Amino acid sequence: MSDTVALKVMAQQAIDAAAPGLFDISNRMHAEVELAFEEEKAQAWQCAALVAAGLSVEQGLGSLKTAFRASRRAGRPGPRIAFLCEYDGLPVYGQSCGHNVVAAAGVGAAIGLAGVIDRIGGEAVALGTPGEEGGGGKNILHREGFFDGLDAMMLVYPGMDNIAHSRTVGAIRVPVAYHGKAAHAAARPELGINALDALLAAFNGINALRQQLPADVRVHGIITKGGTLPQVIPDHTTAVITVRANDAATLARVIPRIDACLVGAAEMTGARLERTWPEKPGRELLSNAALAGSFERNLQALGRATRPRDELSGAWSGDTGNVSWFVPTIQPQMAMTGRDVPPHSHEFHAASVGLAAERCILDSAKAMAMTAIDLIVDPTLLAAVKKEFAEASAPRELSRA
Repeated sequence: MSDTVALKVMAQQAIDAAAPGLFDISNRMHAEVELAFEEEKAQAWQCAALVAAGLSVEQGLGSLKTAFRASRRAGRPGPRIAFLCEYDGLPVYGQSCGHNVVAAAGVGAAIGLAGVIDRIGGEAVALGTPGEEGGGGKNILHREGFFDGLDAMMLVYPGMDNIAHSRTVGAIRVPVAYHGKAAHAAARPELGINALDALLAAFNGINALRQQLPADVRVHGIITKGGTLPQVIPDHTTAVITVRANDAATLARVIPRIDACLVGAAEMTGARLERTWPEKPGRELLSNAALAGSFERNLQALGRATRPRDELSGAWSGDTGNVSWFVPTIQPQMAMTGRDVPPHSHEFHAASVGLAAERCILDSAKAMAMTAIDLIVDPTLLAAVKKEFAEASAPRELSRA
């Protein structure tokens, strides 16, 4: 048995020993779902497990009280590898993105790497990143410097397939409001300006546009206020619209076309439009192929068959995308559910506990820890990861033209 293989076996054994605690973390998060930036219990459960495994823990990072950082540093220098933990849930839909599994796997990977870190050098880090579901916690932590000094980072998302070189898509979210004029809907409707008609016209315009949009573009939204009373012509309506695409350049081309639908609806109805597009969209994941290749080999060594990613479907957005342009990153997917179970559904929430979820936690934790060992003991791999990252993350000019 080679030294590297022996190290990986030791890391796996440490993760197996920690398994009851990892499953407990996942199950508790599933039973007591906490929303973005309110994850006090989830933070405490994860930190307790990391302290018990001998890592040093900080609870509360910068302006985020439910963030945390746990670390175990060797007595000699080496790469600093982070495993990201997400743990917030969604209103109504609970852990329908499997963040309880993401968190338990990240904690497990840090425990596994910490178990061998003194033998190989470097540092094992578990970084607790709250508020992923629309809160952008990683963006805040990045602005406040908590991603500084990392050589690589990773997290695993549960889903339908085992995909090492996974992807997420870029996204931008815009709040929309139309202002009209109230009037009695039966007696004198002609004196009103219908803000709901404007909003529906905007949605219909976007729906008509879909056929002419690039295949990777997704546009979806909800009406958050449709009016007040049916007997009153609605004078104020609101919505939230999200636009996603594989890359920032595509988003830049598509946003003006979506905006034209919003403007056109206002012109047709006489309603006044309010909307402010964010200056910068959320970026797509910059998945590091060299790092993903190591992860894939380790995943296959654990007995999991892998498949390539689909370039037109099967991806979502997240705040990992933005920070992946500053630190070499992978966010693989790990098969946990059947192909008829979509993320962000009640069925996915139900699937996030049980035997399949527990296997997902253990295999994810082990594959990440094994990949981190490869990075630390193989300078050639680390150099390839950094070279690819430097070339891929070089600034590029984007235009909306």
